[in-house]
Amino acid sequence: MDRKRSAFLRFVGYLVPLAQSLPAWTGLMTLPFASYLILVFADLSVNLPRALLDFFAPYPILEKVFVITGLFVLVYSAVYLIAKRKSGLVTSGPYRWVRHPQYLGMVLLTLGLTSWSVWILNNTFGTGFLSPSQTIGVWFIEMLAYILLAHIEEQHLSRNHGESFENYKSQVPFFIPFLKTNRQEVDILVSILVPAFLLFGLLAVGRISPIL
Repeated sequence: MDRKRSAFLRFVGYLVPLAQSLPAWTGLMTLPFASYLILVFADLSVNLPRALLDFFAPYPILEKVFVITGLFVLVYSAVYLIAKRKSGLVTSGPYRWVRHPQYLGMVLLTLGLTSWSVWILNNTFGTGFLSPSQTIGVWFIEMLAYILLAHIEEQHLSRNHGESFENYKSQVPFFIPFLKTNRQEVDILVSILVPAFLLFGLLAVGRISPIL
């Protein structure tokens, strides 16, 4: 127990100063992701090299696809936004597919990490800080936090950009590519259900065929 507590505190010590050093909104944006990492992977920090090696093992493949895809979407969106935001409202690049690609990238990244963590807990002798059901619960909270942040961010964008943002909003999906609705409640519901369906699909595949 003392070893786990020490590892948890050490892991928090790495992440908290990083979040505090970021600008206010950026720090808020990374808070759900940092909290997710702390809660799900703090115990793995005891054997971090082993955990990283497990990621490069020939299993599970589908989880790695989500992790790599999510990381790419996140980094590409962030770099693109930094390069273009001085010109005003950014509606090109990854922002022509969804209005919040950075948040989508974080959700996809952690979706893969969640399924991978659950796979380790269920199929190996690896141990995590949480149980499989708790790990899934933390991911759901993180996903809901990003949907809430996206909604708050849109209020800010609407005040700052007015009609330009409203026109953009009417043409580009909220969170999920190709799924555009004209009702905010439906947008939010779809943004919850689609990632949840993907996660439980990955978990089901992992139970059926552990080598995938």
